[in-house]
Amino acid sequence: MGSWRTHTTSFFVASDPTVKTDRLWHDKYTLRKSMIPSFIAMDQARKVLLIGKSINFLHQVCHDRTPPGKIIAASKSADSLKDAAELFTDLEGAFQSNIDAAYFETSKYLLDVLNKNYHLLEHMQAMRRYLLLGQGDFIRHLMDLLKPELVRPATTLYQHNLTGILETAVRATNAQFDSPEILKRLDVRLLEVSPGDTGWDVFSMDYHVDGPIATVFTRECMSHYLRVFNFLWRAKRMEYILTDIWKGQMCNAKLLKSMPELSGVLHQCHILASEMVHFIHQMQYYITFEVLECSWDELWNKVQQAQDLDHIIAAHEVFLDTIISRCLLDTNSRALLNQLRAIFDQIIEFQNAQDTLYRAALEELQLRLQFEERKKRLQSEGEWGVTAADEEVENKRVQEFCETIPKMRSQLRILTHFYQGIVQQFLVLLMTSTDESLQFLSFRLDFNEHYKAREPRLRMSLGTTRGRRSSYM
Repeated sequence: MGSWRTHTTSFFVASDPTVKTDRLWHDKYTLRKSMIPSFIAMDQARKVLLIGKSINFLHQVCHDRTPPGKIIAASKSADSLKDAAELFTDLEGAFQSNIDAAYFETSKYLLDVLNKNYHLLEHMQAMRRYLLLGQGDFIRHLMDLLKPELVRPATTLYQHNLTGILETAVRATNAQFDSPEILKRLDVRLLEVSPGDTGWDVFSMDYHVDGPIATVFTRECMSHYLRVFNFLWRAKRMEYILTDIWKGQMCNAKLLKSMPELSGVLHQCHILASEMVHFIHQMQYYITFEVLECSWDELWNKVQQAQDLDHIIAAHEVFLDTIISRCLLDTNSRALLNQLRAIFDQIIEFQNAQDTLYRAALEELQLRLQFEERKKRLQSEGEWGVTAADEEVENKRVQEFCETIPKMRSQLRILTHFYQGIVQQFLVLLMTSTDESLQFLSFRLDFNEHYKAREPRLRMSLGTTRGRRSSYM
């Protein structure tokens, strides 16, 4: 039962000798449906396949040399004539019970080996904490440490420098208490560089898998994790940027009180920042709780109840497919994802515009303070203060600065117009989605109907959807 090496075609389980060890579970063994005896049901044939596949997987991939006889300790042996006779006289009972016993014993033994010797469930949790950004303190500290590096052009980055920063972030947060088996697999990966990319555009975290656990975390699965990480990392960066924007506004508010000509443009900044903060907070809530946490809870429950490795692999694939779809990363959501990326780009544009505004304002404030300080110093020395020529130069510079303010306000109005237009289009796409959770997300993003008042298509979509919902109540 435990060694399928025959190349004959007389058995209903086929073995492909060209398949490498890393694909043994997935591709090496298959059922020949035409060869299945009539007295063996398809479910029984599948269990026979899993029994042999589990034993070969244990021997060849897990390097577990436990004899099949000890693994199937609870199953009956059909060595004696009595047992053989029992099998032929009671196919429905004894034969089924022998297959079931062997199936449960080998599957349980394999899962125990994977969990105890290869820490399968711990690796699954590590994927959630690191690649899906579940370890909040670590992710935040990592962003703080990486910021000086990632603002640079992508072509100037060195992977070993980023790896050192990753290790520093691990040592400084609760991640340090993770198992060394987990931490040694964490790594940095740089994506393909395009012209104009910064470090933020190419940075990614990686998690190395090998041996038996690579059967669950296949290359396809890891590529899905990479896609989701890049999406979550970019969304988290937007939250990080908006926090910096808010800090800038709070820190500079008192400093710039002495420049009342800036009150209008600063108010515009506060209003636009509030819109963006609301949008990103609602998106983060949707991603974190409605997508990741709900999907993870469902996966964990299925894994705990899994009877064989196929059940775990299937549950894990469903989990990844679900988050790929609900994070708008599938082909059906391409238009939504493009709009969301455009919104993220506008947030970065706003950060740059506000930084430019504050630099100019603080530079002007510093010059005014220096002029006033000079006047006080000269007066304290018994002089008349500054000359008329000095006053004229100062007033001319102040006037030139004031003339730049309308340009700043115009730039912010254009940025606000573009941002709101993209959000409105995003909301329209959400409302026309067949996914109810995305429709509900649109309600939260426009809870006060701010965008609905500006977009006729949105009024129609919202009205249609709400009418449809009320008809079911």
